[in-house]
Amino acid sequence: MTVTEPLAQQRSAAAEFVDFFAEGWRKGAGPQFFDHFESRIHPDVLMTQPLAPPARGAATFRPLFEPLFRAIPDLRGEVRSWGETDTGALIELHLSGHLGGRPVAWTTVDRIVLEDGKIKERHAYFDPAPLLKAMLLRPQVSLPLLPSLLRRR
Repeated sequence: MTVTEPLAQQRSAAAEFVDFFAEGWRKGAGPQFFDHFESRIHPDVLMTQPLAPPARGAATFRPLFEPLFRAIPDLRGEVRSWGETDTGALIELHLSGHLGGRPVAWTTVDRIVLEDGKIKERHAYFDPAPLLKAMLLRPQVSLPLLPSLLRRR
């Protein structure tokens, strides 16, 4: 085995994962999203993102996304770019949908740490202002998001 061979294998694993990630977000909000991703969630996953406290463990995956999907039932994501890291990938993801009948969109960069092909860590970095503005303009539709955010604090 050469020195570059493990790096080449890691690159192919990262590229494969990004394809998998993109496919899952194209499916959009709902059961198909969860069905797609749950087999690739590490039991001890750590997920962090703006507007929510850290979530740890595979059992927190659905509760982290379900309120968002109830508020934005047509939420979809499009991978715009990505890059490999020593432990996984950085993925630029454009999210869009409708909150209360009005369009809402934002871009996130997810830092994914992979372990044995599963998501060990997901750290999302995004400016929450577009989402907060949309929520404030549509408070009745945004209410499903609040209990889950407050409960995890």
